[in-house]
Amino acid sequence: MKQKVVPAPAAVKPGKDDVNWLNIGLMVAACGAAIAAPFQVFLCAWAILGPLHYLTEISWLHDRNYFTRPNMARRWWLGLVLFAVLTIGFAYAANGPTYLAVPVKFQLALIYLVFAAAAVAVFVRGSLNAVGLFLILSLGLFYFSGFDIYVIAANLLVTIVHVFLFTGAFILLGALKSKSWVGLLSLAVFVGCAIATMTVAAPYAMPGDRIRQLYSTFEFLNKEMLWLTGRPLGAVYEAAGVGVMRLIAFAYLYHYLNWFSKTSIIKWHEITRTRAVVIAGVWLAGGLAYLFDYRLGFGILYIMSMLHVFLEFPLNHQTMVEIGRSLKTGRWWAIGSQRGLSPG
Repeated sequence: MKQKVVPAPAAVKPGKDDVNWLNIGLMVAACGAAIAAPFQVFLCAWAILGPLHYLTEISWLHDRNYFTRPNMARRWWLGLVLFAVLTIGFAYAANGPTYLAVPVKFQLALIYLVFAAAAVAVFVRGSLNAVGLFLILSLGLFYFSGFDIYVIAANLLVTIVHVFLFTGAFILLGALKSKSWVGLLSLAVFVGCAIATMTVAAPYAMPGDRIRQLYSTFEFLNKEMLWLTGRPLGAVYEAAGVGVMRLIAFAYLYHYLNWFSKTSIIKWHEITRTRAVVIAGVWLAGGLAYLFDYRLGFGILYIMSMLHVFLEFPLNHQTMVEIGRSLKTGRWWAIGSQRGLSPG
Protein backbone atom coordinates (compact mmCIF):
# COMPACT_ATOMS: atom_id res chain seq x y z
CA MET A 1 0.00 0.00 0.00
CA LYS A 2 1.38 3.33 -1.07
CA GLN A 3 1.85 5.71 1.79
CA LYS A 4 0.23 9.07 1.30
CA VAL A 5 2.64 11.96 1.59
CA VAL A 6 1.27 14.83 3.59
CA PRO A 7 2.83 18.13 2.50
CA ALA A 8 4.46 20.23 5.19
CA PRO A 9 2.38 23.21 6.25
CA ALA A 10 3.43 26.47 4.66
CA ALA A 11 5.08 29.01 6.88
CA VAL A 12 2.58 31.47 8.23
CA LYS A 13 3.45 35.00 7.26
CA PRO A 14 2.61 37.66 9.79
CA GLY A 15 -0.34 39.80 8.77
CA LYS A 16 0.11 43.48 8.12
CA ASP A 17 -1.96 44.27 11.21
CA ASP A 18 -0.03 42.07 13.64
CA VAL A 19 2.17 44.99 14.67
CA ASN A 20 -0.91 47.20 15.09
CA TRP A 21 -2.51 44.67 17.44
CA LEU A 22 0.77 44.36 19.32
CA ASN A 23 0.95 48.13 19.72
CA ILE A 24 -2.62 48.30 20.97
CA GLY A 25 -1.58 45.90 23.72
CA LEU A 26 1.53 47.94 24.46
CA MET A 27 -0.53 51.14 24.66
CA VAL A 28 -2.91 49.64 27.20
CA ALA A 29 -0.01 48.20 29.23
CA ALA A 30 1.88 51.52 29.17
CA CYS A 31 -1.27 53.38 30.18
CA GLY A 32 -1.90 51.04 33.11
CA ALA A 33 1.70 51.31 34.31
CA ALA A 34 1.66 55.11 34.00
CA ILE A 35 -1.56 55.36 36.01
CA ALA A 36 -0.24 53.05 38.75
CA ALA A 37 3.27 54.52 39.20
CA PRO A 38 3.84 57.55 36.95
CA PHE A 39 7.09 58.90 38.41
CA GLN A 40 8.73 55.51 38.78
CA VAL A 41 7.65 54.36 35.31
CA PHE A 42 8.99 57.50 33.65
CA LEU A 43 12.39 57.32 35.35
CA CYS A 44 12.84 53.63 34.53
CA ALA A 45 11.78 54.11 30.90
CA TRP A 46 13.95 57.19 30.42
CA ALA A 47 17.07 55.64 31.98
CA ILE A 48 16.82 52.10 30.54
CA LEU A 49 14.82 52.12 27.30
CA GLY A 50 15.57 55.71 26.31
CA PRO A 51 19.32 55.44 25.58
CA LEU A 52 18.89 52.25 23.54
CA HIS A 53 16.17 53.98 21.54
CA TYR A 54 18.36 57.04 20.91
CA LEU A 55 21.32 54.98 19.71
CA THR A 56 19.36 52.64 17.46
CA GLU A 57 17.30 55.42 15.93
CA ILE A 58 20.36 57.58 15.23
CA SER A 59 21.90 54.56 13.48
CA TRP A 60 18.71 54.03 11.45
CA LEU A 61 18.43 57.69 10.49
CA HIS A 62 22.08 57.80 9.44
CA ASP A 63 21.59 54.90 7.03
CA ARG A 64 18.72 56.83 5.44
CA ASN A 65 20.59 60.13 5.13
CA TYR A 66 18.36 61.60 7.85
CA PHE A 67 15.53 61.81 5.29
CA THR A 68 17.05 64.90 3.69
CA ARG A 69 18.21 65.59 0.16
CA PRO A 70 21.95 64.91 -0.37
CA ASN A 71 23.01 68.49 -0.96
CA MET A 72 24.83 71.38 0.70
CA ALA A 73 21.76 72.22 2.80
CA ARG A 74 21.99 68.86 4.56
CA ARG A 75 25.65 69.38 5.39
CA TRP A 76 24.97 72.84 6.81
CA TRP A 77 22.04 71.46 8.77
CA LEU A 78 24.14 68.63 10.24
CA GLY A 79 26.77 71.21 11.18
CA LEU A 80 24.09 73.23 12.97
CA VAL A 81 22.88 70.09 14.76
CA LEU A 82 26.41 69.36 15.98
CA PHE A 83 26.90 72.95 17.15
CA ALA A 84 23.55 72.98 18.94
CA VAL A 85 24.17 69.68 20.74
CA LEU A 86 27.66 70.69 21.84
CA THR A 87 26.41 74.08 23.03
CA ILE A 88 23.52 72.60 24.99
CA GLY A 89 25.81 69.95 26.47
CA PHE A 90 28.34 72.60 27.49
CA ALA A 91 25.55 74.68 29.03
CA TYR A 92 24.43 71.70 31.10
CA ALA A 93 27.96 71.22 32.43
CA ALA A 94 28.89 74.90 32.89
CA ASN A 95 25.68 76.68 33.87
CA GLY A 96 24.96 77.05 37.55
CA PRO A 97 22.15 78.39 39.73
CA THR A 98 23.67 81.88 39.73
CA TYR A 99 25.88 81.80 36.62
CA LEU A 100 24.90 81.13 33.01
CA ALA A 101 27.80 80.43 30.67
CA VAL A 102 25.27 79.99 27.86
CA PRO A 103 22.00 82.00 28.08
CA VAL A 104 18.86 79.87 28.12
CA LYS A 105 17.24 81.89 25.34
CA PHE A 106 20.23 81.19 23.09
CA GLN A 107 19.88 77.46 23.71
CA LEU A 108 16.19 77.65 22.87
CA ALA A 109 16.96 79.64 19.72
CA LEU A 110 19.21 76.80 18.60
CA ILE A 111 16.32 74.35 19.01
CA TYR A 112 14.09 76.49 16.81
CA LEU A 113 16.84 76.98 14.24
CA VAL A 114 17.59 73.26 13.99
CA PHE A 115 13.89 72.50 13.58
CA ALA A 116 13.42 75.12 10.86
CA ALA A 117 16.70 74.31 9.12
CA ALA A 118 15.58 70.67 8.93
CA ALA A 119 12.59 71.78 6.85
CA VAL A 120 14.91 73.82 4.65
CA ALA A 121 17.17 70.80 4.14
CA VAL A 122 14.16 68.75 3.06
CA PHE A 123 12.00 71.09 1.00
CA VAL A 124 13.81 74.28 -0.01
CA ARG A 125 15.80 74.35 -3.23
CA GLY A 126 18.39 77.00 -3.91
CA SER A 127 21.03 78.41 -1.57
CA LEU A 128 19.67 81.96 -1.70
CA ASN A 129 16.18 80.81 -0.68
CA ALA A 130 17.64 78.80 2.20
CA VAL A 131 19.78 81.67 3.47
CA GLY A 132 16.91 84.13 3.16
CA LEU A 133 14.52 81.95 5.15
CA PHE A 134 17.18 81.35 7.78
CA LEU A 135 17.74 85.09 8.26
CA ILE A 136 14.02 85.82 8.47
CA LEU A 137 13.62 83.10 11.08
CA SER A 138 16.54 84.44 13.10
CA LEU A 139 14.97 87.90 13.19
CA GLY A 140 11.64 86.40 14.20
CA LEU A 141 13.25 84.48 17.06
CA PHE A 142 14.93 87.64 18.30
CA TYR A 143 11.55 89.38 18.36
CA PHE A 144 9.62 86.60 20.10
CA SER A 145 12.36 85.70 22.62
CA GLY A 146 10.79 88.01 25.19
CA PHE A 147 7.50 86.10 25.34
CA ASP A 148 6.84 83.28 27.84
CA ILE A 149 5.53 81.04 25.08
CA TYR A 150 8.95 81.24 23.39
CA VAL A 151 10.46 79.18 26.21
CA ILE A 152 7.51 76.84 26.67
CA ALA A 153 7.09 75.98 22.99
CA ALA A 154 10.78 75.10 22.56
CA ASN A 155 10.79 72.86 25.63
CA LEU A 156 7.59 71.13 24.57
CA LEU A 157 8.92 70.59 21.03
CA VAL A 158 11.82 68.42 22.23
CA THR A 159 9.78 66.64 24.91
CA ILE A 160 6.04 65.98 24.80
CA VAL A 161 5.59 67.01 21.15
CA HIS A 162 8.33 64.61 20.13
CA VAL A 163 7.17 61.61 22.18
CA PHE A 164 3.42 62.13 21.95
CA LEU A 165 2.24 64.24 19.00
CA PHE A 166 4.78 62.95 16.49
CA THR A 167 4.23 59.38 17.69
CA GLY A 168 0.53 59.84 17.02
CA ALA A 169 1.38 61.28 13.59
CA PHE A 170 3.46 58.19 12.76
CA ILE A 171 0.55 55.94 13.79
CA LEU A 172 -1.86 57.90 11.61
CA LEU A 173 0.45 57.88 8.59
CA GLY A 174 1.03 54.15 8.94
CA ALA A 175 -2.73 53.54 8.96
CA LEU A 176 -3.24 55.77 5.91
CA LYS A 177 -0.44 54.20 3.89
CA SER A 178 -1.49 50.63 4.66
CA LYS A 179 -5.23 51.42 4.41
CA SER A 180 -5.66 49.60 7.72
CA TRP A 181 -8.71 50.00 9.93
CA VAL A 182 -6.74 48.32 12.74
CA GLY A 183 -4.16 51.09 12.34
CA LEU A 184 -6.89 53.68 12.84
CA LEU A 185 -8.16 51.68 15.81
CA SER A 186 -4.67 51.82 17.32
CA LEU A 187 -4.70 55.61 16.91
CA ALA A 188 -8.06 55.77 18.71
CA VAL A 189 -6.69 53.60 21.52
CA PHE A 190 -3.59 55.83 21.70
CA VAL A 191 -5.74 58.94 22.14
CA GLY A 192 -8.05 57.12 24.55
CA CYS A 193 -5.13 56.04 26.72
CA ALA A 194 -3.83 59.60 26.82
CA ILE A 195 -7.26 60.85 27.93
CA ALA A 196 -7.46 58.10 30.53
CA THR A 197 -4.16 59.12 32.10
CA MET A 198 -5.49 62.63 32.60
CA THR A 199 -8.98 61.72 33.84
CA VAL A 200 -8.94 58.34 35.61
CA ALA A 201 -9.11 58.70 39.37
CA ALA A 202 -7.07 55.81 40.74
CA PRO A 203 -4.53 55.32 43.53
CA TYR A 204 -0.87 55.58 42.52
CA ALA A 205 2.56 54.98 43.99
CA MET A 206 3.60 58.18 45.73
CA PRO A 207 7.14 59.32 44.93
CA GLY A 208 9.57 59.15 47.86
CA ASP A 209 12.41 61.55 48.53
CA ARG A 210 14.82 59.65 46.26
CA ILE A 211 12.33 59.61 43.37
CA ARG A 212 11.69 63.34 43.78
CA GLN A 213 15.42 64.00 43.77
CA LEU A 214 15.89 62.00 40.56
CA TYR A 215 12.89 63.63 38.93
CA SER A 216 13.76 67.20 39.93
CA THR A 217 15.56 67.81 36.62
CA PHE A 218 12.35 67.10 34.70
CA GLU A 219 10.01 69.22 36.81
CA PHE A 220 10.08 72.04 34.26
CA LEU A 221 8.01 69.91 31.85
CA ASN A 222 5.32 69.26 34.45
CA LYS A 223 5.18 72.94 35.40
CA GLU A 224 4.82 74.05 31.80
CA MET A 225 2.02 71.56 31.17
CA LEU A 226 0.34 72.52 34.43
CA TRP A 227 0.51 76.15 33.32
CA LEU A 228 -1.05 75.25 29.97
CA THR A 229 -3.89 73.39 31.70
CA GLY A 230 -4.51 76.16 34.22
CA ARG A 231 -3.37 74.19 37.27
CA PRO A 232 -1.08 75.39 40.07
CA LEU A 233 2.61 75.11 39.18
CA GLY A 234 3.47 73.77 42.61
CA ALA A 235 1.29 70.68 42.12
CA VAL A 236 3.98 68.53 40.47
CA TYR A 237 3.87 65.92 43.25
CA GLU A 238 0.34 66.58 44.43
CA ALA A 239 -2.97 65.04 43.39
CA ALA A 240 -3.77 68.04 41.17
CA GLY A 241 -0.69 67.31 39.05
CA VAL A 242 -0.79 63.53 38.88
CA GLY A 243 -2.75 63.53 35.61
CA VAL A 244 -0.01 65.51 33.88
CA MET A 245 2.64 63.15 35.25
CA ARG A 246 0.68 60.11 34.11
CA LEU A 247 0.41 61.54 30.60
CA ILE A 248 4.16 62.22 30.51
CA ALA A 249 4.97 58.72 31.75
CA PHE A 250 2.60 57.09 29.24
CA ALA A 251 3.91 59.17 26.33
CA TYR A 252 7.56 58.39 27.01
CA LEU A 253 7.11 54.70 27.82
CA TYR A 254 4.94 54.00 24.79
CA HIS A 255 7.20 56.10 22.53
CA TYR A 256 10.07 53.75 23.34
CA LEU A 257 7.98 50.57 23.18
CA ASN A 258 6.54 51.63 19.83
CA TRP A 259 10.02 51.97 18.37
CA PHE A 260 11.11 48.50 19.49
CA SER A 261 7.84 46.94 18.30
CA LYS A 262 8.39 48.12 14.71
CA THR A 263 11.57 46.10 14.14
CA SER A 264 10.00 43.93 11.41
CA ILE A 265 8.64 46.99 9.56
CA ILE A 266 11.40 49.58 9.47
CA LYS A 267 14.32 47.13 9.93
CA TRP A 268 16.27 49.34 12.33
CA HIS A 269 18.05 46.24 13.62
CA GLU A 270 19.66 45.41 10.28
CA ILE A 271 23.14 46.74 11.03
CA THR A 272 26.67 45.39 11.05
CA ARG A 273 27.88 43.39 14.01
CA THR A 274 30.50 46.06 14.73
CA ARG A 275 27.88 48.79 14.96
CA ALA A 276 25.66 46.60 17.14
CA VAL A 277 28.57 46.04 19.56
CA VAL A 278 29.30 49.78 19.65
CA ILE A 279 25.63 50.59 20.34
CA ALA A 280 25.45 47.99 23.11
CA GLY A 281 28.72 49.23 24.61
CA VAL A 282 27.66 52.88 24.65
CA TRP A 283 24.27 51.93 26.10
CA LEU A 284 25.86 49.97 28.94
CA ALA A 285 28.48 52.66 29.56
CA GLY A 286 25.79 55.33 29.79
CA GLY A 287 23.83 53.22 32.26
CA LEU A 288 26.89 52.60 34.42
CA ALA A 289 27.73 56.31 34.39
CA TYR A 290 24.17 57.07 35.48
CA LEU A 291 24.51 54.67 38.42
CA PHE A 292 28.00 55.89 39.35
CA ASP A 293 27.31 59.62 39.12
CA TYR A 294 23.76 60.81 38.53
CA ARG A 295 24.79 64.18 37.10
CA LEU A 296 27.33 62.62 34.71
CA GLY A 297 24.92 59.92 33.59
CA PHE A 298 22.08 62.37 33.14
CA GLY A 299 24.33 64.64 31.07
CA ILE A 300 25.27 61.78 28.74
CA LEU A 301 21.65 60.67 28.33
CA TYR A 302 20.49 64.26 27.91
CA ILE A 303 22.94 64.93 25.08
CA MET A 304 22.01 61.66 23.33
CA SER A 305 18.33 62.47 23.74
CA MET A 306 18.69 65.94 22.23
CA LEU A 307 20.78 64.58 19.35
CA HIS A 308 18.21 61.97 18.37
CA VAL A 309 15.38 64.52 18.62
CA PHE A 310 17.25 66.95 16.35
CA LEU A 311 18.15 64.29 13.80
CA GLU A 312 14.51 63.18 13.60
CA PHE A 313 13.22 66.65 12.66
CA PRO A 314 13.41 66.08 8.86
CA LEU A 315 11.37 62.89 9.25
CA ASN A 316 8.84 64.79 11.38
CA HIS A 317 8.44 67.42 8.67
CA GLN A 318 8.03 64.81 5.94
CA THR A 319 5.53 62.86 8.03
CA MET A 320 3.24 65.85 8.50
CA VAL A 321 3.40 66.70 4.79
CA GLU A 322 2.69 63.10 3.83
CA ILE A 323 -0.31 62.96 6.16
CA GLY A 324 -1.69 66.05 4.44
CA ARG A 325 -1.17 64.50 1.02
CA SER A 326 -2.77 61.21 2.09
CA LEU A 327 -5.84 62.94 3.44
CA LYS A 328 -6.08 65.11 0.34
CA THR A 329 -5.92 62.11 -2.00
CA GLY A 330 -8.62 60.28 -0.05
CA ARG A 331 -6.72 57.40 1.57
CA TRP A 332 -8.93 57.80 4.66
CA TRP A 333 -11.94 57.14 2.39
CA ALA A 334 -10.40 53.87 1.21
CA ILE A 335 -9.98 52.71 4.81
CA GLY A 336 -13.59 53.55 5.63
CA SER A 337 -14.88 51.86 2.49
CA GLN A 338 -13.13 48.60 3.40
CA ARG A 339 -15.12 48.42 6.63
CA GLY A 340 -18.31 50.05 5.45
CA LEU A 341 -17.40 53.20 7.38
CA SER A 342 -17.37 55.75 4.60
CA PRO A 343 -18.96 59.02 5.70
CA GLY A 344 -22.47 60.00 4.75
